[in-house]
Amino acid sequence: MSSATVTEHCPHWCAGEHAADSYGAAFYHASETTSVTISRPSGLTTPDRLDVQTAQYLPDDPGEPAWSPTVEITVHAGGRYRLIGLTPEEARDFAAMLASAADMVSATGGGGRGSG
Repeated sequence: MSSATVTEHCPHWCAGEHAADSYGAAFYHASETTSVTISRPSGLTTPDRLDVQTAQYLPDDPGEPAWSPTVEITVHAGGRYRLIGLTPEEARDFAAMLASAADMVSATGGGGRGSG
């Protein structure tokens, strides 16, 4: 089998360079990953982070339809990680909740209890 890529079958957001398998199809599509480093308490030297990417897994059986694309959030903590998969609608709702919470903190000057 040729080692040609099969990116012509990739969604527009896929950043992968897929080698063709025996069926000539990729098994996983993923966008570029974006990351946010999370502040850690003093004394801890390795920062944790959140990675976000769009992903789509394809079934082993080429006769089955592809799984729906998801927005994946990978939470890295203490050398381990957890993966959270959200539908596009769930990701939009989550983004709106994050923006709303950030707006609340920004509007109050970011102070905690007893400040102000």
